[in-house]
Amino acid sequence: MTIGRQRMILAWRGGLLAAATLLSASCANPQAELALRAPEAMVGMSKGSLLSCAGVPERSAVNGDAEFLVYTRRQTLVDRDVDWEPSPWLGPRGPLLWQPDVTTWSRTYSCEATFELHGGRVTAVRYNDRRDPTLCYQIVGNCMR
Repeated sequence: MTIGRQRMILAWRGGLLAAATLLSASCANPQAELALRAPEAMVGMSKGSLLSCAGVPERSAVNGDAEFLVYTRRQTLVDRDVDWEPSPWLGPRGPLLWQPDVTTWSRTYSCEATFELHGGRVTAVRYNDRRDPTLCYQIVGNCMR
């Protein structure tokens, strides 16, 4: 193989690698990325600032000198699939009566953010396991601007 051909193949491979990198970066969700950065970025925020940007918490508790504020967001998606099938009463050669066969299923997504405060300042932010970062953004998004 000639040197010119080797250089062309290397340039082609480099171009493919660059295209793949750009495509994967374009699929990123900026809201989810902000929500995942929030636990570090919000440490040190005052309670007043937290309440003004995140709103009133769903639950709160005090344990010694620690105060816990809990915010929750949930979303349920319902999907429905409709297939039209011949009526079993008249058979496929009847007067072509069709009936719907409907299948419905739902999925629930959630994010629960717990803010731990000491001395009126945020010291830790924790999300629940199996969270949806886009829903977490709904909680912390106004605080991250």
